[in-house]
Amino acid sequence: MHTFANPTRFMRWAEASQPFLLALGIGLGFGGMIWGLMVPPDEEMQELIKPLFVHVPSAGLSLIVYGSMSIAAFVALVWRHPLPEIFCLAAAPVGAVVTVVALVTGALWGKPTLNTYWDWRDPRMVLELLLLFQYLIYIVLVRVLSQRDPALGRRVGSIFLVASVVTVILSKFVTEWFLVLHQGSSGANVVELTGRVMMNALGQGGESGAEPAEDDGIAGVYVPPLLITMLGTYLFYMAVGIWLMRYELIRMRLRSLRRKQTAAHEFLAEATGT
Repeated sequence: MHTFANPTRFMRWAEASQPFLLALGIGLGFGGMIWGLMVPPDEEMQELIKPLFVHVPSAGLSLIVYGSMSIAAFVALVWRHPLPEIFCLAAAPVGAVVTVVALVTGALWGKPTLNTYWDWRDPRMVLELLLLFQYLIYIVLVRVLSQRDPALGRRVGSIFLVASVVTVILSKFVTEWFLVLHQGSSGANVVELTGRVMMNALGQGGESGAEPAEDDGIAGVYVPPLLITMLGTYLFYMAVGIWLMRYELIRMRLRSLRRKQTAAHEFLAEATGT
């Protein structure tokens, strides 16, 4: 951890790993989606199951990114290290984009299945929209304050992230605590079905693991391509986030060099009286 906390070491590691992560993410993402499109239609939802290959990874990643940003912000506040703050700056645009994708695909999927694009009475939908606003507020807050004091902007942004992480916690469990239009957690369903698929592949499924339960939200046949799509999506956005972190680090170094150059010119001007 301390090795990668050094910005110079991180830049070397990021430069070497980013192309690999990007290529692997694109390959797995498209491969999983193509596999999912080739799977026969679901018995209940027919072809309406297919948008979930975009919606589920995006919705899950929107929560993962904001949660990781809040953890990094807490680390930055406690240990006063700049790299977690840079991670937050780089991850915020990624999180905002995947949240928009989750909202749009969720609305398109909800119209034929739930007979509505949007319902303000559904807390899961409202919390996802609130999460998008939080991403945007963080981005604007840090950018505006950084025009006067970059350190102050990052510090205030970190406080905001730590204080607002409750949205992620509520979004994770709201479908279990309340009666909502939104289906139950697909992530938990995928984890459970993945275990069943592995047990069946090893010949240990037995009668209890041979068939998915009736209330499962995702049929077992869709789990392998969905998992591959999710892994590819996460790796792709990880590569994008690493690129944005490199950009932020370079920009901070350039800003520091400009300040030193300006201070040197002022010192020379005072020393020479010109």
